[in-house]
Amino acid sequence: MITALRIVHVLSASVWVGGTVALVVVGVPAIRRLEGEARATAMRTLGRRWRPLGWSAMGVAILSGLWLTELHGGFARAALDTDFDRVLIAKSALVLLLCVGAVLHDYVLGPRLQRELRAEDPQAPATRRRLVVVGWFNFALTIGVPVLGAIALGELT
Repeated sequence: MITALRIVHVLSASVWVGGTVALVVVGVPAIRRLEGEARATAMRTLGRRWRPLGWSAMGVAILSGLWLTELHGGFARAALDTDFDRVLIAKSALVLLLCVGAVLHDYVLGPRLQRELRAEDPQAPATRRRLVVVGWFNFALTIGVPVLGAIALGELT
């Protein structure tokens, strides 16, 4: 049971991380070469196609991670008793920050920028800067979470 759950957890995290890396390294730079409405349409389409897959993978990774934590007794022990507990708490905090950042990026700043660009609002460059900062922060968290996962797994052995 634990092995199957670990496989589901790793695969779903792989979809999230791999998709995010592909977007950051391939998709967004390619779209940045476009101009005007073509750029906006391509970015919007990329986001809309990625969201169901990405958010589903994130949800499965979180649920399977919680289940694995329960199976390993992570909820039964007093917090901070073991290195596993401490790493798991740090990983959980990063996941929470990642979820907040992803919601901010996908459902607040991204749509705001689209509206501002359509309206030729002078605030659009400032919103774009915020969106980029949040995106890079999320990218760093996306890389950091599986690193802590590997460290936590190492603490179990």
